[in-house]
Amino acid sequence: MSRLGPGALVWAGFDGPEVPGPLLDAIRTGALGGLLLFAVRGNVRSKEQVRAMLADAVGAARRGGLPAVPVAVDQEGGTVVRVAYRAVFPSAMAIAATGDPAYAERAARAVAEGLRADGITVNHAPVCDVNAEPRNPVIGIRSFGDDPERVAGFVAAWVRGSEGAGVATTPKHFPGHGMTAYDTHHTTVDVDDDAATLRARDLVPFRAAFGAGATMVMTAHIRYPAFDPDRVATLSRPILTRLLRDELGFDGLSITDSLDMTGVTQVEDPTRVAGTAIAAGIDAVMVTSGLERQLAAAERIALDAPAPRVLEALRRATVFRERFAGTIAEGDVDDGPARALAMKIARASITRVGPSLPRIGGALRVTGFAPRRVGGADELRDPLGRLEAALRARVGDRLVFERDGREPSGDGPLVVCTSTAWHDAQQADRARVLLRDGGVLCALRSPYDAALFPDRPALLTYGDVPASIDALAAVLCGERAATGRLPVTLPGAE
Repeated sequence: MSRLGPGALVWAGFDGPEVPGPLLDAIRTGALGGLLLFAVRGNVRSKEQVRAMLADAVGAARRGGLPAVPVAVDQEGGTVVRVAYRAVFPSAMAIAATGDPAYAERAARAVAEGLRADGITVNHAPVCDVNAEPRNPVIGIRSFGDDPERVAGFVAAWVRGSEGAGVATTPKHFPGHGMTAYDTHHTTVDVDDDAATLRARDLVPFRAAFGAGATMVMTAHIRYPAFDPDRVATLSRPILTRLLRDELGFDGLSITDSLDMTGVTQVEDPTRVAGTAIAAGIDAVMVTSGLERQLAAAERIALDAPAPRVLEALRRATVFRERFAGTIAEGDVDDGPARALAMKIARASITRVGPSLPRIGGALRVTGFAPRRVGGADELRDPLGRLEAALRARVGDRLVFERDGREPSGDGPLVVCTSTAWHDAQQADRARVLLRDGGVLCALRSPYDAALFPDRPALLTYGDVPASIDALAAVLCGERAATGRLPVTLPGAE
């Protein structure tokens, strides 16, 4: 591993179902430190394709006499899923709604076993953010809730499950993205709370994650003036060194969130940000697009980061790479138990708030709003179609199903399925019209939708993955009760 240079601190994303030749060459020569897979970019199409693609990467490293590079995905569950040909789990908030952290540990282990079998050794999860701001547009159901101690319990359980199965965890987004009303994909954000508040709220889950054995951490492109008035966390030496290393005692690998995000490109020259991050204390940078910039990042790191800091980062990167080198299993894992577990979690997560549900028998009228954003995995693109099929299997022709907020004809009970109406005024207004004379709200993503309709019974799924949709259908048709417990406080309910 002595031939590794600054390029080994660069993790790269790419387009298509094969690793591009220049990236394979960089893996062979030790000039690239990790690969990032995204379904939306066509990297994940089938198990066979992923295994063949990553076998090429393993082969390139072997030809260079090096351990394979780690391969990472964001496999959180819920709305953030890259690999959908294996079991897909409900969101973090859905898992928290079960009230049982053991489900987080079991889910993380099942996810890790599937990823590891295909050569993926790093999961950019769990989300440690405490979703204390209901207006947060990017965390929401990705969080385990708004109570720091409860979030910490689920985070630690997830870390134990994944790391115990040989897949690195990446608690994110350090030191906390839950108290923002803006998305760092699109803008730079400040969190202006004082240091005592940040320590008592945002840092609690990260302490738990590190205590449970997390081997990585991902930073947020957010400014925290209480810790550093000038730099976002990704570029802040006080946060990356004094807070993360000295105060919290973390000695694993620190990695940036994507350096393509506006939250960091607004405050640092994109051509120099990799070197600036390493100089500040980061150990690995995610350059998710731009082949020329990915391959040039090593030069910027060498120019802009002091040599002792580069050597320190290389030490951590080397230890991490030797432990989490990607390999392809000769056999496979049985997805059946994992799919059954996902279904069990989903059933335990469905939550009722507001008045009691009406008895739904005979005819059933349902209308829904499709999500504005769907994941890149084909299996997850049509949650309303999944719901219609699940309901029709139970009630047959007695179901009248509409989309786009169209009102179904007939006389049966009305069910209105929203998809984050809390952040969509037009959808919320249409749902109010539909529910003006009664009916049931089903919030398929954000639980905060229920706060818009406090006088209507609401069922919360915390996400629209297949298991959650099927569990909702069972509750609507009276097969099961909604036993989940709300993991956040709804606005107006304090």
